[in-house]
Amino acid sequence: MDELRIAVCEDNSEECNMLLSLIRDSGMKTEIKVFTTGEELLENYRQGSYDLIFMDIYMEGISGVETIKRIREQDMEVPVAFTTTSTDYALESYRLDVVKYIEKPVKAKAVQDMLQLAFLKRGSLPGLTIFMESKRVVIPFGQILYVEQQAHDLLFYLSDGRCLRTKGRLDEVEASFPLFSFMRCHKSYLANLAFVTGLDTELMTFRMVNGHNVYIRRESMKKAKTAWETYMFDVVRRLGGTLDE
Repeated sequence: MDELRIAVCEDNSEECNMLLSLIRDSGMKTEIKVFTTGEELLENYRQGSYDLIFMDIYMEGISGVETIKRIREQDMEVPVAFTTTSTDYALESYRLDVVKYIEKPVKAKAVQDMLQLAFLKRGSLPGLTIFMESKRVVIPFGQILYVEQQAHDLLFYLSDGRCLRTKGRLDEVEASFPLFSFMRCHKSYLANLAFVTGLDTELMTFRMVNGHNVYIRRESMKKAKTAWETYMFDVVRRLGGTLDE
């Protein structure tokens, strides 16, 4: 079983240590990153980097609610559990699609239940199946920044910084990707619009969140600009609908 990647955002060291202890005692393989402010989490957050977020609501600086609101602008899928001493934000939890509302002091069963939910959700995420050294690997679409064709190999650049290489052709896998969020912008590149930070019309590239450039065919520049703007508009629309309903 792959490790469950968890972000814990908590500014109280005692409560943080209690939560970390419960996670580690759960028996599940986990990789945990601790943040003490919402600003720190946002600065380091990338879609697909985590399978679960434990988020304290009352923190110095921006609140946990505001932090998750901003995360939802780029990631509507990651499961979130609010940890708090108050139920005042139960409505906001619903609007932000927060999976669980855990009251402090946190209990082992609540943590265990949340870990199981996150693990099950990760297993149900749509993705692409590839084979590496005869081993079957499923890559969730939401973790793929872009795919590059190099000779007879495909390189999958992922949100956690990894690059997976396998034999194959982009022409053969392109149809498996969600049409709305992915664009075949070049004969050698397939880009995830969710990870595009800008478009350079002079270099004819998408600028990606990891600093890489993904090339765009000259004749596809207008289409690329429209596709990216349409995707961003839809993200804002979906978030606005979630928050205002």
